[in-house]
Amino acid sequence: MPVQTVAQKKPPKIKNIPFAIWGERLNPEGEGHLLTFPHGPTVRIPEFTAEVAERLCNPPERTVADLSLQEIVSFLNRVGQLWKNEEYARRRLYIGELKRLHHYSQEMAEAEADLISVSLRSHSQLHDMVAVELGHRAILDRWIPREDADVRAYPRGRSVHILPGNVPYSTTVSLLRALITKNTAVLKYAAGEPATALALAQSFNDVDSAHPVTRSVSAVFWERDNPHGHLVMGNADVLCAWGGADAIRAAYRHCSPEAVVVPYGPRRSLTVVGKEADMARAARGVAHDASMYEQRACFSTHQVFTDADPEQFADALQAELERYEEMLPRDAVTMDEAAQASLEVEAHRFLGATARIGTWGSIVVTDPTDTVSLPAGRVVFVHRVRDLSEVYPWVDGAVQTIGFAPWSLSDEHRDELARRGACRFVEAGLSPFFRLGGTHDGLQPLVMMTRMVSVEAPRGNFGKGMVVPVDQSEFLEHKNLRDLLV
Repeated sequence: MPVQTVAQKKPPKIKNIPFAIWGERLNPEGEGHLLTFPHGPTVRIPEFTAEVAERLCNPPERTVADLSLQEIVSFLNRVGQLWKNEEYARRRLYIGELKRLHHYSQEMAEAEADLISVSLRSHSQLHDMVAVELGHRAILDRWIPREDADVRAYPRGRSVHILPGNVPYSTTVSLLRALITKNTAVLKYAAGEPATALALAQSFNDVDSAHPVTRSVSAVFWERDNPHGHLVMGNADVLCAWGGADAIRAAYRHCSPEAVVVPYGPRRSLTVVGKEADMARAARGVAHDASMYEQRACFSTHQVFTDADPEQFADALQAELERYEEMLPRDAVTMDEAAQASLEVEAHRFLGATARIGTWGSIVVTDPTDTVSLPAGRVVFVHRVRDLSEVYPWVDGAVQTIGFAPWSLSDEHRDELARRGACRFVEAGLSPFFRLGGTHDGLQPLVMMTRMVSVEAPRGNFGKGMVVPVDQSEFLEHKNLRDLLV
């Protein structure tokens, strides 16, 4: 009889992904560098060499710094109009990449593409961001009078962004902050999330490959211990670091003494639900805040503290999480995340906690003292407290966002919670939505990405409240500084 052989499975095809360097495409050569994602696919990217680092440290002569803010937001709007079109090839490829690399559902991937479109087209809000944080919407373009000085904001110059792999939209936010403050931007994407940085850079190219905005953006990757990457970080004037403690420490370690580090993370978030709340509305808000990005974001709710019946709230929350499973399927949870969540839930059940478990996620009603880790994947811990002031000891500088239901609770508790370290308060259900004028991890990022320069009034300008010229020599010689004011 002929020997039967088992058919060999073909190895998966490895996709080549380029770098984008100041508007130019760099394709991988030879073996390149292989990246494997949590869900399995492997891609090939270019090697990050000394030559690549040298190119990143030397942006083109004409960049975004030479443009007015109006020209910048106008160009971004043109790109955003492309992203609005569901038939735009780059958008469709991006949605496919999110589904392939991250196992996002179609709904989640489309929502992410919509966020890019809306953000790029928010030209009025981009002007307002500058006005709110820097004092005047034209302060990057001309000198603005402020009492006895004219003030103007200048870009710091070269910005490097160490991006996270958990929230794709962070890339869009970080890049927009750099561009509207007229800084060039090197986007160092995470090993788990190359899609957004590359899609943005390439969509700029689609509109105008020679435009100064296009030629002010690069999207690349290097391993954490790559010395050429350290060179790029050391060359930065401002370094935006997203992610865990290791990423933040690495940014401070490799930046130059003159550089400014803007740290985002690591942080956690929670929700406070009062017994007077509309429980259906509160549960819907918590479900939303726990479903977006599968609780990987700093603003994701993991814990709910309530002085109401925790079991009744858990029932309402389960119904809403089931609803969100239909709207935003939970496909993106990795096997490791699911295993960690299962282990944590079972540990709480062993300790006597009640748990609700389903394809939609898990809800554990337990004492906060028993909660050691906060796994991702739509796992919500509900804690009963006799009085909402019992939440205070559980808040420190690691807490980013606190949601309230009803919203009136914010007036009663925000001062004490802010003193303990929380830096953002929202109505339950609005954690992923950052309002104009709000802070990010306690910071006003645009302030840190600019240099404020002043031209101050000369001697003949008395100044408000003064009745004699400001002549420092005469003050010293005649000892009449006391006569400066009436």
